[in-house]
Amino acid sequence: MKKALAEYIMCLSNCLAQTKKANDRPLYKMYLADAGVLLAYLEIGANSSELKQKVDTHERLLTNTWISDVAAYKTFYDSWDKFKKLL
Repeated sequence: MKKALAEYIMCLSNCLAQTKKANDRPLYKMYLADAGVLLAYLEIGANSSELKQKVDTHERLLTNTWISDVAAYKTFYDSWDKFKKLL
């Protein structure tokens, strides 16, 4: 599960590095910061209800904000879905 989350984080990082949309950069940074917290929860062995709450919060962050590059959104959201399926 940690590996899938790490791959999602790397996907976000790559999208941030490649974006040409200035308005998307702060969103990517928010996503990365929040995903880092999720990784920390996994690393310390948080219980499943705590982890689920953090995953739900991250999901809301992803769905209540809008990246203007639709292809990049699909790329990192597919990676996010792979992680969520492991829960």
